[in-house]
Amino acid sequence: MNGVDIRAETIFTLLRLPAARASARDWWTLMALAVVGWLGAVAYLGRYRPNQVARTLYAIAPRDVLFYGAVVLALSAALGLVMARRRHLAGAALIIAAFLVGHLAYSWLYQLIPARFVMPFQENAHAIGFALSRLAYGVGLAIPMLAAWWLVFGRGHGWPRLHLGLGDFTVQNRDVQTSAAAQPAWRALLTGYALFSVAMLVMMQANVGFAPIRHGTLWPLLPAVLIAAFVNGLVEEFVFRGLIQPSFIRGGGVAAGLWIQGLLFGLMHWGMSIGVLAALPVSLLIGFGSVVWGKFAVDTRGLGWVVIAHAMVDVGLMSAFFVPQR
Repeated sequence: MNGVDIRAETIFTLLRLPAARASARDWWTLMALAVVGWLGAVAYLGRYRPNQVARTLYAIAPRDVLFYGAVVLALSAALGLVMARRRHLAGAALIIAAFLVGHLAYSWLYQLIPARFVMPFQENAHAIGFALSRLAYGVGLAIPMLAAWWLVFGRGHGWPRLHLGLGDFTVQNRDVQTSAAAQPAWRALLTGYALFSVAMLVMMQANVGFAPIRHGTLWPLLPAVLIAAFVNGLVEEFVFRGLIQPSFIRGGGVAAGLWIQGLLFGLMHWGMSIGVLAALPVSLLIGFGSVVWGKFAVDTRGLGWVVIAHAMVDVGLMSAFFVPQR
C-alpha cells in the first residue's frame, strides 16, 4: 500500500499511519453501511433465530420492511456515491447490498439440502446438518457478493485484491503489541493465540460448571464439535474477512476497513444473541478479535490463518453450548 509495509504496524498504530488513514467522512459512511448491513441481516435472520434484539427491531417496523428497506438503502447509497464520484465507497455499498441479498439465496439453498439438526447436538450426524446449513449460508452470500466484487473491482488493479486462499504463514507481522517484535504468523498461532484459545475453552466450560466434561457428554460428540467449529470459521471468515473487509479497505483505507468490519462482525453476533445487554460485552470482544483476525488476513494475504484461529475459539464455545450438559 503506497510502499508502506503494514505488517510492521499494529491494529492501533495503523490508526495513526497517514497512508492508512481515511477522511472522517469515509469513516462515517462505512460505519453507516455497516449498520445498514447489520439491520437488514438481523431483521431477516430473526425469523429463524428469534431473540430480544430482533423482537426489539420488529417493534419498530415489520420484519420485511426492515430487511428490504436495508437493501434499498444500500443500493441507493451505492448509486448516490457513484453520482458523487466516490466510487471507492460505492463499491463497499454494493457489497453490503449483495451481502443482504445473499440471505435470500441462503434461504433458498437451505430448503434444497438436508441441513436439519438439533441443538445441542445429540449425535455426530447433527454436526453434518449444522455444517451444511453454514455452507448454505456461505454459498448463498458468496454468489451475489463475488458478482458485486467483479462488477465494481474485478477489472481494477488497485490494492487490495481478493486473497481467498491459505496465505503465507511465514510472514513477520504484529497484531496488538507495539513494543513486541514482529514474529511469523505461524508462531503467533501456536503460542499466544493457542493459549488464548485454551483460556477461552476453560472460561466457557466454567460458565456451565464444566458439566459437559464432568458428565462425559462432550467426548462422544467431540468430532461433531470439531466439524462444526471448522465449517463455521471457514464460512464466516470467507464472508467477513474475505469479501466485506477488502471492500471496506477499498472504501476507506486499511485502518477503517479493519476496524469497521470488526464493528459489523461484533454487531452481527450481538444481533443473533439471546439477550440485549448481557450479550453486548462478549459481542464487543468478538468484534475486537475480528479486527486482529482481519489484520492477519491482510498480512498473510489469505484466510488460512484466520480460519484456524476462528475454529480454535469456536471449539471452546461449542464444547460448552453445542453438546448436552447432562
